[in-house]
Amino acid sequence: MTELGAPGPEGDQSWHLKPVDVVAAITANADHCDFVDIPVPREVLEQMVWAARRAQQGRSGVRNMVAVDDKGLIEQSKAFLTGFDGTPGALVVHCTDLKQARALGGVEYAKSSTPLDAGAACAHLGLMAQALGLGVCRTSGWREVAVREWIDLPEHIRPDAVVAVGWKASCDEVAGESNEPGPVHSNRFGHTFGGQP
Repeated sequence: MTELGAPGPEGDQSWHLKPVDVVAAITANADHCDFVDIPVPREVLEQMVWAARRAQQGRSGVRNMVAVDDKGLIEQSKAFLTGFDGTPGALVVHCTDLKQARALGGVEYAKSSTPLDAGAACAHLGLMAQALGLGVCRTSGWREVAVREWIDLPEHIRPDAVVAVGWKASCDEVAGESNEPGPVHSNRFGHTFGGQP
């Protein structure tokens, strides 16, 4: 166990990073969209960013992360970010260095493959959040120019995903209807693959 000594959603100072069964975490993983207005301590946010940076990527040196825990910036984000209620304790922005991506993998890699890197990082954030007792919500509906201006991104750094991170308003498991899986096909489209594990 790793003691982080950070406050939980009800002010508890003794919560821990807890081991999470991978299958159970995947089954339970869903966006938590209702946050309690309590800051996420920097050392906890560092754990989240570490997890996101450990996600697979097509080329090294392309991924950039912006961890936002400034209260003013979080309040500003509510003007253009949607998908959650309450006030998250932090936001994590996954970005791609387009200049590096084009140099290392070509134009098509920068355009088509780097969003997959962002998806992998979001998955890691969701799993680490469960180990830390946090909720996450991938925001939607934002315009690239708004995010650029919000966190001063240079032209060659593209924002790919903005994830709200914070203490859940409820500690109950959230059954994510939005996470309803689509069909799986066997070898060719239209052939049923089989049941769920």
